[in-house]
Amino acid sequence: MKRRLGQSGRVGIAVVTGLLSLGVLSAPASPPLFQITIESGSPYFLPASATVAAGAPIRWDNPTASYHTATHDNCVLGGPCMFDSGSVAPNGNYTLPGLPPGRYPYHCTLHPIMRGTLIIVDQAPAPAQT
Repeated sequence: MKRRLGQSGRVGIAVVTGLLSLGVLSAPASPPLFQITIESGSPYFLPASATVAAGAPIRWDNPTASYHTATHDNCVLGGPCMFDSGSVAPNGNYTLPGLPPGRYPYHCTLHPIMRGTLIIVDQAPAPAQT
């Protein structure tokens, strides 16, 4: 069943839209993109441990000459697989739209020595990263 907005509903939407466009009200800001660089040497994923706000997009950049992956450990352990980039080509990247709060260890399936951890938190993280 469709429900139509009455005159007051349309006026309310128009007022909110107008206030947003004038900057009187602000729309909730989406968290900024968080970047991780894939390295040829240790620690391999830079930062190796990253604290990121829930819902923030996360991008892995691969400036190396080799293919790599960013694969959540659960994808191979039989748990819920939250992300798997597949092969990321040299000079390519992979972007994950965001994750819910939690701890997400991950690795490169092509080079198992390459490991990283995402720590997803409700609030914006402090600037310190390792």
